[in-house]
Amino acid sequence: MTSSRNSDACYEKVKDKLTAFGRSPVADVGRILTLVQGLNVPERDVMKVVQDVYVTHYQAVHGVDANKARQSWVTASGNNFEDFMRHFINDTLNSEGILAIKGDRLKQSRAAINIVTFLTLRANRRCTQTTTGVWPDSDIVVLTRDTSGTLKAFALLNCKTSDHSRNDAVLFWALALRDNNIKYCLLTQDLDKKFTRGDLDPKVSSLRRKAEAFLDRVYSTNPATAECSQVRRLDFGTPGGADSLLVDLRRWRQDVVPDFVSGPLDESFVV
Repeated sequence: MTSSRNSDACYEKVKDKLTAFGRSPVADVGRILTLVQGLNVPERDVMKVVQDVYVTHYQAVHGVDANKARQSWVTASGNNFEDFMRHFINDTLNSEGILAIKGDRLKQSRAAINIVTFLTLRANRRCTQTTTGVWPDSDIVVLTRDTSGTLKAFALLNCKTSDHSRNDAVLFWALALRDNNIKYCLLTQDLDKKFTRGDLDPKVSSLRRKAEAFLDRVYSTNPATAECSQVRRLDFGTPGGADSLLVDLRRWRQDVVPDFVSGPLDESFVV
């Protein structure tokens, strides 16, 4: 089945479930993501199908052309999983003084120079007997402000669509950063189903066992995720179904930055 035909077939299966479409574009993307992942779409096609379903339904609801619908898609989703998750957090928590920002964007900010220095791992090079700085594998850095107005980081979120043997790097960084009191988590679509078997399943994945031990939390958008205290499923198709991430971020801010300020915070503060 071609990608286009796959998208058309998926749209027919989910369109009647897209109630209240148009009230919140970010929420609409999340709802479609949850529905599409429940259809066992091939891993390489998931985000393309989510985009196609969003664009098709946007046109049907609003009566606009495909270009207008695609513009809305890009604004709401960022056109990839990482940016969608960042938009989801900011759409809900910016008003409470929590900002999710791309790690690469933060490194370019003069206002965040102390945070960047704090998060950079110092590594001694044995051959040259010099010290270098290594930036952690952190797609999203979550920030707040303290009562003095200083930006403070309290969580790092690593975003993956699937494993493909790359998540051992996530575990390394979780251990490397453990002493600095910053929470380190994995956000995953789990397209290769590493977190769908729970602790009592004899075929539970090695990655899951290690992630439960070393990460502060794993959040998976795979509808088949087997939950436990360390692995949480994000269900964007159900009201409140992704609140576990938001609740954790609020609590971790309190833990790491007890004198936080809850006034609005957005990227204009990070210049």
